[in-house]
Amino acid sequence: MSEFPKLVVSNGACLNAALEQPASSWTKTLDRRRVRVISAELWSDFLRRNFRNQEAVAAFFEVRFQTACNWWLATNRPSADKIMIAVLELPGFLEHLESYIEVNGRKAA
Repeated sequence: MSEFPKLVVSNGACLNAALEQPASSWTKTLDRRRVRVISAELWSDFLRRNFRNQEAVAAFFEVRFQTACNWWLATNRPSADKIMIAVLELPGFLEHLESYIEVNGRKAA
């Protein structure tokens, strides 16, 4: 008997409930391009609300001081691993993200 779990393959159609349901309102559709544009601003806003200065940001995220300055000034946005650290270790990050996107990242009606 094998130690590995059995892989079951289905040749049937893969249904995705999210794709089957039409959007209830265009105003609730996420504008992904806009999110990309505002991501540096969103990150900077979160850092300024939760850290004393750039040095504290650099120490917490274990990045160079220049990187922390670029984030602080919304010049650059972070990589995925830094976002994951914020999600896992900083209370309120997801709420900040949601509220910021709600105000700044949705398409206009």
